[in-house]
Amino acid sequence: GFVWDEGGDLAVESGGKWKGGLDSPEALRAMDFYQDLQALGKGPKDSDEAQPPQAEVMAKEQIAQIIAVPGGAKVVEEKNPELKGKLGFFTIPGKSAEQPGAVFTGGSDLIVPAVAKHQEEAFTFLRELAGDAWQKKLAVAMSYVPNKTTLASAVSGDPGTAAMAAGAANGHATPNTPEWAAVEAKNPIKEYMTAVLTGKDAAAEAAKASGTITDTLNSGS
Repeated sequence: GFVWDEGGDLAVESGGKWKGGLDSPEALRAMDFYQDLQALGKGPKDSDEAQPPQAEVMAKEQIAQIIAVPGGAKVVEEKNPELKGKLGFFTIPGKSAEQPGAVFTGGSDLIVPAVAKHQEEAFTFLRELAGDAWQKKLAVAMSYVPNKTTLASAVSGDPGTAAMAAGAANGHATPNTPEWAAVEAKNPIKEYMTAVLTGKDAAAEAAKASGTITDTLNSGS
């Protein structure tokens, strides 16, 4: 998100070829900010929100806030019932008061297999599921953000989902290529962040991570 806030991207495409973007001036500014932000707390530099589980740490009242979907608050309340009804929600702040911080938006893909016997029915199901009526119903029932900003009012009564919907208005997706799954499997971005937080040179590590992204995204071309 900080990379997008600075005007950078994880990777850019030109002439059918991809190039990792973590070593751009914008992305390096984002890493500088991330380092400053991390230094303000006591969180581990060589781990992530899962180790230790951030909801459990919050339930112990050792931290005051986490970045999570609304379901994360429910986990906190389950582990510490005394916090039920005491948790609030807000979007990740941006560089100005007018716009929230950039966030990742994504989800699971629904497909119709080429060998499916009921292609027409399957397509109808997907069309209905992605339509306004069902998007609003699903958003309310499952605390999800609907697929259009114009439908955000459907979750206005749910503080957590409403905050998430407001943030999603400044959402960004990962690079639009099937090879991105391979990048996520290798996870050079996490390795890069850990390396910098533990004292290694940001520019050198960014170039290394960008090289891995470049090679991986172009491996199928």
